Amino acid sequence: MNERKLKQLNILVLVSVLASFIVMGLFIFVFSPGKENRIDTDNLKKYNESWVLKSVNGSDDKILDLPINVDASAGDTIILMNRVPEDVNSDTVLVVKTEFQNILVTVNDKKIYSNGVLNDQKLMKNAVPCYNIIDLGNAKPGDVVAIHIASGYDKYSGKLGNIYYGTRGGAVADIVRDNGVSFVVAVAILVLTLVLVVSLLFMKNVNVNKMKSAYAFGFIFTAALWSITGNPIMQLITGNTFGTYMSNMVLLLIMPVLYIMYQRCFAVKRRFAKIFEIGIYVFAINFVTGVVFQFYSVCDFATYEIFTKILITIGLVLLSGIMYLAADTFADKTIYNNFFANMVLTMACIFEAFFSLFNFYKGVDGIILQIGVYLFVVLLVITVEKGIIKEMNQQRDNALSNIDEEKKKTVKHINTQLIYSALNIVVNDLKPRDRENSRLVYDTSIYLKNNLKSITDRDLVPFSEELEYIKAYLGIQAKKNEMLEVTVEDKVIDFNVPFNTIEPLVENAVQNGALRADSDGRIVVRSYERLDCFAIQIVDNGKGIGPDKRFDGKQSFKNIKRRLKKMCGGGIDVNNKPGKGTIVTVKIPKEGFIIKE
Repeated sequence: MNERKLKQLNILVLVSVLASFIVMGLFIFVFSPGKENRIDTDNLKKYNESWVLKSVNGSDDKILDLPINVDASAGDTIILMNRVPEDVNSDTVLVVKTEFQNILVTVNDKKIYSNGVLNDQKLMKNAVPCYNIIDLGNAKPGDVVAIHIASGYDKYSGKLGNIYYGTRGGAVADIVRDNGVSFVVAVAILVLTLVLVVSLLFMKNVNVNKMKSAYAFGFIFTAALWSITGNPIMQLITGNTFGTYMSNMVLLLIMPVLYIMYQRCFAVKRRFAKIFEIGIYVFAINFVTGVVFQFYSVCDFATYEIFTKILITIGLVLLSGIMYLAADTFADKTIYNNFFANMVLTMACIFEAFFSLFNFYKGVDGIILQIGVYLFVVLLVITVEKGIIKEMNQQRDNALSNIDEEKKKTVKHINTQLIYSALNIVVNDLKPRDRENSRLVYDTSIYLKNNLKSITDRDLVPFSEELEYIKAYLGIQAKKNEMLEVTVEDKVIDFNVPFNTIEPLVENAVQNGALRADSDGRIVVRSYERLDCFAIQIVDNGKGIGPDKRFDGKQSFKNIKRRLKKMCGGGIDVNNKPGKGTIVTVKIPKEGFIIKE
């Protein structure tokens, strides 16, 4: 995808996100109805029996129990009347949950509460879904309470659920009990996303795909915020049911844009990128259309939400197919993980739409979609984190590879041939008259040669070559420390070992073992053959501090163990004998055998 196209899409997404936050701010602080009902924070009692349904469309009054769904048309007013319960007091409230319904409550024909009625709500036909907490005030037992409800939508015009009464504390406790788990989960996801974003921002030296991560975390943050604003507990916290609901709708419109933009980051081929671009433009137009329709009262969010959810479901189904093809084409695990997460959300949307057709599901309407969204977001967080870790590991591997290349270049710049030639001249010159020092210079040249070789060489080599390295080191130490006794028993040398793995173990045995012995130091290096492996033993008479306890070699003990396991299936046994010494046994398996840990 060319850079100009990429910038255009980024600008489109940025403008859409900014517009969504501006619109949410307008609904929360500017266009919200003047009368909002805050709740402070007992058990509630049902108040469902013996309600009088006043005449609707000319019918006779009826006595019935709640919940009910009366045959009424949009705009019809339904009046329910009952006596105030005997056990009310000055702290008693009624709790009535409404959907898109205006509600007016009177006691003895005196208005005590209204929501969506007589309020200047130019941008909404009716009140938004909320819990109505109605203070009965000075109402006395036996007074007549009347509830007037009306809706601009046929679906909600005759619908009224359970009514409860109790204290304000009881009302809040009931709402929190019913919605607390989902609210806590959404807040946890929101906080987790913020922590991940902040941690990513502070990783200045980590070269991860910031754009991909930004869209992923932006979408996850928006999805969590959408879940929070759709939760009744948020209405309690903000005290602004209208603004909270409208913010929830705006977030619903903007989420698909962010999600498709994130998935587009994986579209390597132009044909896949083009499909994602079309999806971005479709949902961006859907977002703008929804906001414009709402402001000009062409179609409010309550109605437009149905179209948007259908569009999102269709988009998720198509996206699942595209993602599967992309994952199969590129064999990318990250795309596969995104595909599985997307399938969870897609199936949740489909099942939600299917079960909403049945009456038994009305009481828990939305629970499948809610669970699906949470699972989807969690899976997406895991996928994004895996992607970031993968990129960091790739960067680390590239850095290590670059280091190895630099090492090789540095070694090439050293004129080793000249150095070795000079040392050989010294060796040949000293040999006739001073064999000991001649041998010391020779050992030094071999040790230097292998040290330089260890900078770049990571291959398997014959043990005879590694043993030459070991003998050179021991020869230098024996010359340097006259009280050190060195024994090399090389019975078997015709097998391969990873270069520069045995010699560091010998160095450690000398430094931390033999040279720290209470008496004269002694070091033994022997190689021999077993039925299942070739064995190399390094024995010292130190104080029994083995390399797993203290290691001063050029490599860590864990690194040596890892290289042996990875390159030839070898293993290491360490036998510590306090006060007597340490025996380190390296086992190189023969073909067809396995060394157990």
